[in-house]
Amino acid sequence: MGRENKKEAVALLHREQIMKAAETLFSEKGYEHTTIDDISKASAYSRRTIYAYYKSKDDILHHIVEKGLLELKKDIENAVNPNEDFITIYKTICTAMSKYQNEYHHSANIVNNTNATNLDFKNLSDTVKHILLLGAEINTILAAFIKNGKEKGIVRQDVIPMLTVYILWSSITSFLHLAQTKGQFLSKQFSISENEFLDYGFKQLINSILEVHI
Repeated sequence: MGRENKKEAVALLHREQIMKAAETLFSEKGYEHTTIDDISKASAYSRRTIYAYYKSKDDILHHIVEKGLLELKKDIENAVNPNEDFITIYKTICTAMSKYQNEYHHSANIVNNTNATNLDFKNLSDTVKHILLLGAEINTILAAFIKNGKEKGIVRQDVIPMLTVYILWSSITSFLHLAQTKGQFLSKQFSISENEFLDYGFKQLINSILEVHI
């Protein structure tokens, strides 16, 4: 490994450690009540070192969001396998979204709750611009998946792919939140496993755009 590559690897390790400490604190104390001093103590890095890698607490959060979206994009790209049938791909996409909600919940919360109309697009950081690009790329992959379903006669012809992406994303996100908060209760009430509950819900959502219900 060359000197520059080794230096970059060390920097990446430091950035990851700072992000991990920040994520833990954001979960325990909340974003607003977490300070750079808190992150410094939890990560064992000085304030000076933290500011060498991140411009601000906001910048740390933005990198956390970016990291989650990068992982989600990779999982969705892997899900859209041309050798698999439409429903299998859809279920794998749902699994990827579930993983995103559970393992990258700070990223998911910001993405799902940010009002894009309030963003100052002229003064966005490079990280925020990349976050928006990642979101657009993920939507494009999903829209192409739905368009392909239309071409194969699986998805109704009146369905508008990109608009449907936004609606399904919102529906799946809301359903996953229901599963997180009330999944165990509903599973007991209807005598089904939590996986069966998830499978039932995912089927109901995709049936809204299919020519033939599953």
